[in-house]
Amino acid sequence: MDLPVTVGVDGSEAGTAAADWAAREALLRDRSLRVLHALPLMPHLLPAGAVAVRPTGDLLHEVAHVLAVRHPGLRLRTEQAHDTAAPALLAAGEDADLLVLGARGSGGFPDLRVGSTALQVVARTGCPTVVLPVEAAGSHPREFVVVGVDARRPADAALGFAFAAAHRYGLPLRAVHAGAARPAGSGGEARLLAAALEPWKALNPDVEVLEDVDSGGPAGVLVDVSAKARLMVLGRRPVGSVIPLGPVVHAVLHHAACPVAVVPGS
Repeated sequence: MDLPVTVGVDGSEAGTAAADWAAREALLRDRSLRVLHALPLMPHLLPAGAVAVRPTGDLLHEVAHVLAVRHPGLRLRTEQAHDTAAPALLAAGEDADLLVLGARGSGGFPDLRVGSTALQVVARTGCPTVVLPVEAAGSHPREFVVVGVDARRPADAALGFAFAAAHRYGLPLRAVHAGAARPAGSGGEARLLAAALEPWKALNPDVEVLEDVDSGGPAGVLVDVSAKARLMVLGRRPVGSVIPLGPVVHAVLHHAACPVAVVPGS
């Protein structure tokens, strides 16, 4: 079944940037792109500070036109959902290969880095979700894909996603295991990381893997590394967990300088 890449748009610049990123990803994956705009039937359900509502048909037509011009060959369809954004995206994620959204949309406070919709979707969806940062990535070269690894409890779904992304982009994969030991114990941590990666390296011999053990706090280490990353991949607890988003994922979503893919465990 050819599940689409699905992106949520709301008329904001962040939504447009997410749609453009999703279009490139759909082409790389040889998938169709579904562009979704959610608009509740009762306007009072919109978040405070939302941009003036435009007819959904106009917005979707504009986005589809821009994407078709920028990305020839893209298979694209648009869809309107009569609901608030988070429930509409969660429903769309049930039959999506990937969900893509901006870190914040048109509502909320000006200094807000990650909106409530992004946090709700990332925490509850059953498919991988990519969140684009509020600010532009900057001028740093995008040298690798990064995956955060707990070498004692490696997340297979996140590792599989990260290796596949590195293969598609033709970039090395930087596997970061941080915060688990003092520098004096880094040799043992390096062996744990190597053991966690070995089966994935055997399955993906064409992907160069950079193994990185750091004694610093995981969130800070990953945010620093994100400055030169094309994509950051993090695992998440399975759907239905009491606390699906841990503090590391939460912090990285707020401060990373690159798109962040959050992949739920099984």
